[in-house]
Amino acid sequence: MKKLNIKLKKPDFRALRVRKPQIKRGWLIFAVVSLAMCLAALGCAAALKATGNTLKSQQAGQRWAGESGVKYAQISVFAPKSGSFDKMKIMAFREKVRTATADTLPKTVKNAMTDAWSAAGKVSIRGAHGAADASVIAVGGNYFYFHPLDIISGGYFSDSDLMNDRVLLDEELAWKLYGGSDLTGLTVTINNTPFVVSGVVKREGDFADKAAYTAGAGLYMSFDAYNALLAASAPTTPPTDTSGAASSGSAAAPTPTTPAAPVQKAAISCYEAVLPNPVKGFAQNLVASELNADKSCEIVENSARYTTDGTWGVLKNFGKRTLHTDAIELPYWENAARLVENRCALFLLLELIFWLCPVVFACIMLVKLFKYLRLKLREKYLDLKDRYENRTLFHSMKGSDDNGGTDA
Repeated sequence: MKKLNIKLKKPDFRALRVRKPQIKRGWLIFAVVSLAMCLAALGCAAALKATGNTLKSQQAGQRWAGESGVKYAQISVFAPKSGSFDKMKIMAFREKVRTATADTLPKTVKNAMTDAWSAAGKVSIRGAHGAADASVIAVGGNYFYFHPLDIISGGYFSDSDLMNDRVLLDEELAWKLYGGSDLTGLTVTINNTPFVVSGVVKREGDFADKAAYTAGAGLYMSFDAYNALLAASAPTTPPTDTSGAASSGSAAAPTPTTPAAPVQKAAISCYEAVLPNPVKGFAQNLVASELNADKSCEIVENSARYTTDGTWGVLKNFGKRTLHTDAIELPYWENAARLVENRCALFLLLELIFWLCPVVFACIMLVKLFKYLRLKLREKYLDLKDRYENRTLFHSMKGSDDNGGTDA
C-alpha cells in the first residue's frame, strides 16, 4: 500500500483583494475647495453673530435680565400717525404686567418691567450764537435705557423731573446754537419757551443707525413738555356771529360761538417695554391683547430677532416684509434694526451656500467609504471562509491517513 502524499495549495485570492483608494488630483482639489468653503461658512456664522450685536437699542432685554435668571422679552409697539394709545393706557398696562407676573418672579426681583414711549416732531430752537429748525424726539419713561447714547457733556434728563424744562442736544445742533459742545446749564429757546440744556450727546456711529437717521440736527425733550409746547402754539378760534344783521329797532339776538379748537397733542408713535417672558410668546401676546386690541399697531419682538431662527424667518419673508401699506411711520432706530436684519439674512444665505460644497463632498466620501468598507469586509469574509475550508479538508485528510492510508 502506497501512501498518497497530497499537499493542499492555498488558493490565490489576491485578485479579489480590494486595492486601497488612490487619491486623484481632482479629488484633492475638491477637498481643498470644500475646506475653504467650510472656513468661509464659519466666517459667515461669526459675522452674523457680530452683526446681530451691533445695535444697543435691541439689547435692553439682555441688560435688564442681568444675572437674575429671569427670562425677559423686549417688545416694541409702533402706532399709526393718528395715535392708538396714550399714557393712561400705558399706566394700565404696567399694572396688568405686575399682576400677571407676580407669581412668576422671585422675591429678589423688585422691578418687574421697564418701558419708554416717544413721539417725533419739529421745533424752532435758538441759542446765544444761532438758531435752527431741529428734529425733536419727545420721550417718556426710561427712554435712555433703551437708547443709551454716548454723552459728550452733561447728562440725561429724567422722566421724574418736576419742571420738564431740560433738553438734550445732539452734537450737530449744539455747534449750530453755541459753536461748542460743553453747554450744560445754558439756556435755549424753543418756540419762544426757555429750556435748560442738560447735556450734549453723540449720535450712534454704527453703520445701520448712520444710514437710518436722516433727520439732521436734533434734540430730545420730555414728552409732557413737548405736549405743552403744542398746546401753547395751538391756534384759537375767535367767537363767530352767525345770527346775521339784527333788524333796526329790535333787540339783538344772542350770538352763538364756535367751539375752541382742541388742544393739539403729540401722538405716541413708539412704545417699548421689557417684561417677563416665562413662556415663549407670553410677553408678545400680553402686549397685543392690552395695547393692540384694534389691530392698528405693529408689534415686534426684539429679543430673538437676530438669532438663527429669527434671521431665517426674515430670509423666508424677505419680499413681503418690505411692504408697508399702513399709516405707521417707523422711527429711525427700527429702520436701523431692519437694516441689520437684512445684513444678517445675507450672511445666513451665504453661510448656507458655502456649506453646500462641504456637505456634498462629505456625502460623496461617506458613500465611497461605505463601498470600500463593504468590499474589505467581503474580502475578509472570503479569506476566513477559505481558511475554514482548508482546515476542514486538512483534518479530513489527516483522518484518512490515521485509518491506514489509501491503496495505490
